[in-house]
Amino acid sequence: MGEYTTEEINQRFALLDQYERRCIIYFLQETETDHVSISDLVSHLQRQDPTPDERDKLAIALHHSHLPKFGTIDTFNFDSRSEIVRYDGDELLEALLEPISETHSPSI
Repeated sequence: MGEYTTEEINQRFALLDQYERRCIIYFLQETETDHVSISDLVSHLQRQDPTPDERDKLAIALHHSHLPKFGTIDTFNFDSRSEIVRYDGDELLEALLEPISETHSPSI
């Protein structure tokens, strides 16, 4: 693994501090393509929570909270017109997530 600045490390930790964002990262890692729709993300999040929020609430949280956080690193890209999220992989983020996944991995 390469060398990272304190800012880069802090950005990744900020992404991992929310359960929903960890679920999104797991989902993006497991998909067979480098992109998913917002609709697919909402469906996935609904499956992870035994008492899921309404679909609209989850979509709003993605648009206004989670996706802007993902935008802080270059490996995520959200196209609001097509409502597609692209993930190109992030070595540091995935390395930080690995110990968490061993103790708590959402069902994908």
